[in-house]
Amino acid sequence: MASRDMVMNLRGGMRLCVAVGVLFLGACSDGRGSGSGVIVDDSIETDSDDTIDDGDDEIVLPALSTQLEHWSKTGVFLAAADCAQCHTASVPGDSPAVMREPDPQVSANQPSPDGEDISPFFDWKSSVMANAFTDPYFRAAMMHEAETFPHLAGLIEDTCLTCHSPMARIHAHQTGVGLEQDDTCTLADGCYRAEQALEDPHAREGISCTVCHQITDSVLSGDVNSGNFEIADVEHPDAFTIFGPYQNPVGQAMQNRVGYTPQYSSHMSDSRHCASCHELFTPTIDMETDLPNGEGFPEQVPYTEWVNSDFGPGGTSTTSCQQCHMARTEISDNFMTRVAVTPNGTVNQSWPERQPYSPHVMVGGNTWLLETLEMFREELGRAGINQEGEFSDTAELTREFLKTAADLVPSGQNLSGNELAFDLSIQNNTGHKLPTSYPSRRIWVATQVTDSKGAVLFSSGFPDENYHLVSDARYTSQECLAAKKPEGFDSAGCYQSHVMQVSSPDDIPVYELVLGSTTDAITHILLYASGSLKDNRIPPRGFDSSAVPEWARPEGVEGDMDFNLNNLGQDTIAYRLTLPVSAVPPLTVETTLYYQNIRPTFVEGLHGEHSWIDEFHGIVALNPPRAEVLATATFQVQ
Repeated sequence: MASRDMVMNLRGGMRLCVAVGVLFLGACSDGRGSGSGVIVDDSIETDSDDTIDDGDDEIVLPALSTQLEHWSKTGVFLAAADCAQCHTASVPGDSPAVMREPDPQVSANQPSPDGEDISPFFDWKSSVMANAFTDPYFRAAMMHEAETFPHLAGLIEDTCLTCHSPMARIHAHQTGVGLEQDDTCTLADGCYRAEQALEDPHAREGISCTVCHQITDSVLSGDVNSGNFEIADVEHPDAFTIFGPYQNPVGQAMQNRVGYTPQYSSHMSDSRHCASCHELFTPTIDMETDLPNGEGFPEQVPYTEWVNSDFGPGGTSTTSCQQCHMARTEISDNFMTRVAVTPNGTVNQSWPERQPYSPHVMVGGNTWLLETLEMFREELGRAGINQEGEFSDTAELTREFLKTAADLVPSGQNLSGNELAFDLSIQNNTGHKLPTSYPSRRIWVATQVTDSKGAVLFSSGFPDENYHLVSDARYTSQECLAAKKPEGFDSAGCYQSHVMQVSSPDDIPVYELVLGSTTDAITHILLYASGSLKDNRIPPRGFDSSAVPEWARPEGVEGDMDFNLNNLGQDTIAYRLTLPVSAVPPLTVETTLYYQNIRPTFVEGLHGEHSWIDEFHGIVALNPPRAEVLATATFQVQ
C-alpha cells in the first residue's frame, strides 16, 4: 500500500504541472479533457525522496477545478455561502453567543462565547452531503454504469445527478437550460449530464441549503422516494419559500437580504423528508437484453427498515433520522440558541432562541470519503472552502458515531480440555439494517484467542494493511467480477455465505448485501441488480421479517434460528474451536466488529475508460477504504 503521508509530497509535483499550464498539459494529464487526473509515475522520486510502489506503473490522482463558494442566484437556488451571511456563529467572544458549543461548566444549554462554531454552514461544508458530487466513488460508479450501458448513458447520468447534484439537475429541468438530448436519453425534455455538472457551480455544491429547505411537504404522502420530491419553480406562487422546523419564523431579514420567505413546516423534522432521496429504487436492466425490464431494485431502503423498527413512528423508541444524524453529543435537546446573526455579525437579541437545535454535521458511515476529501482538498477543488483539518474533524465525529451502532455480547463461555466454546451476539443499536444503504458496505467479526503465555491459538477475520480479508482474493477473481457470467455459473464461490458457527479461520461471519442479476448470477454492476443472493445484514430491533415487504426481507439466513430471534435486532454466532493441547489457561478471547464502507469487490469491480474511474483507483491506492471498529469484546476463559 502506498503511504498516505506521501500525498503532500505528490502535491509538490502537481503544483509544478499547474504552474507551467497548458504548455505541458499532455505531461500532466491523461489527455481525456476536462477533469482528467494527474498521473504519478511510481518510479519518480518525490520531494522527500519517497517513491510510490503499489505494483502499478502509475497512479492517477484527481484534478477537479477549484469549486466556487459564491455563485449567482440560479433560478430558485442560492449558494450556501450566501445563506451563511446570517446563519453563522457569532463573533468569538461576543455575548450572548449564537450557535457556538456550550461550556458545560457554565451552562450545557446555552452557547458559550468561546465555544466552537456549530453553525449550519460550518458543519455542512465538511459533510458528505455538501460533497455528494465531489465524491470520487460516486463519480466513478456513475461513469462505470454509463460505460457499461452506453445506449442509456444520458438517462443514467441524469438519474444519478437527481440526488447528487439536485440544484443543477432541477434547475435544468425547470428551465430547459443545460439539458442534452440524444439517443442515450429517454427523457422527453432531455438529460442533465455529468460534463455539464462539472461546469455548473450549483452542481458541484451537492445537497445544499436551498434544496433541502425548499422541498415541499408533499413528502408527507409517504410515496416520495428516489429523488421525486417537489420544489416550486420561479413561476410558482410558492417559489422562494424556505421551510424550517421552528414556528413563527422572523421573516423580514431573510426577505430583505436574499429574497426568500421562511415558513414553518413539520415535514422538516420528519423522516419522510430524508426518504425522498435515501429511499432509492434503481431500474433493473435485463442481463440478456441489456434493456430495462420495467422492474426496480431497492438499492437502499433505510426508511423502510426504520418504519418497521422500534425506532419508527409506531415503535416503542420513536427516533427520527434527523435526531440521530443531525446531532452532536455535546448538544442536548434542551440546548437553546438563536439561529442567525445580522449581516454585520452582531446579535439581534430581539430574535428568539430556538430549541431543539439540529447541527448540520449529517454524520453517517462514510469515513472513507471524509478522509479522502481531507487528503485531496486541493486536487478535489475544496481547498478554498475547507480549511485543513475540517474534514478530519467530521471523520472523527463519524467514527465516534459508528461506535454507537452495535454491541458485541459474549455468553456461554466454556473450556473443556482443548475445546473452547462460546457464543457471540451482535446487537444492532441503529434504526435500520446494519450495515444499511449502498450495497458496497459490509461488517464482519474478527476473533483472536491467546493463552496465558501470549501464544496465538486462533486468529480469524483480521484485515491486512489494505483492509482486505484473506477471502477477498477469491471474491475479486476475474470470474467473480466478470460483467457477464457463463450459463450455469456458480456464484456461491464469489461471496461468504452466512456463518452460523465458527470452527476454523475460514469461517468469517460477514454481514452484507450480495447483488444478483436477472440470471441469478452475482453482479457488482448496480443496474444489473434484480434481487439479493444474500442479505444477512442485521435488522433493527422490532423488525418483523414476516411483516415487511418481500424486497426488504433477509436472504440466505435459512436455518439460523437465532437470526433476529424475537425481532430483537441481533444475531448470535456459535464458536466451537479445537485448540492446541499445549495451550495454557486462562485463555483470552478478543473479538472485534469491523465495518467497511466500500468492500474490495466493489473497488475491483469498478472499471472503464473514464478518467474519474482511474482517479478513484488512484485514490484507493493511497487511501484504501478503512476497516472501522464498531465494537469490541474481550473476555477470559479458565
